[in-house]
Amino acid sequence: MDYMYDDYDGDVVDRAVDFLADILSYMGFDAEIHTEVIDNTAVFDVIGADADCLSPGKDPSVVNALAWVLKRARFTLGSGYRFDVDVNSYRLERIHKLEGVAEEMHDKLNSGIDSITCFGMDNVDRRALHLLLNADPTVKTESNGYGSFRHLEISKN
Repeated sequence: MDYMYDDYDGDVVDRAVDFLADILSYMGFDAEIHTEVIDNTAVFDVIGADADCLSPGKDPSVVNALAWVLKRARFTLGSGYRFDVDVNSYRLERIHKLEGVAEEMHDKLNSGIDSITCFGMDNVDRRALHLLLNADPTVKTESNGYGSFRHLEISKN
């Protein structure tokens, strides 16, 4: 199948699943892809024992590269979807853990601390904390810096 043409019958998410499945197959992985669309973000969860070595917990660069390839594929233009790749629901579980971190940050701000700076997070973790903390209109979050020095600044609004 040629993914670079717009005459494919499926929708953008189906096309991306097919494309990702082919990439994983070429890489020698036997895995299933479960897809969920949440707030215009298509999350492709690669499931299977073969996929464990791709886990973002070991090294997020591979799944980030796969997401980057999906984003740059011609069929994603104009789709309005954001693409995230996960492996064995690692990032979903991580977001649940980050809910506790967000609560702790919120409590620190309520205890009188003016601002908090968080380093060492990848883009998915930073985005999760943005969404979790910005649910409260009294909290302001902002990502600053570049590359491995990118960090999250949290303060009272």
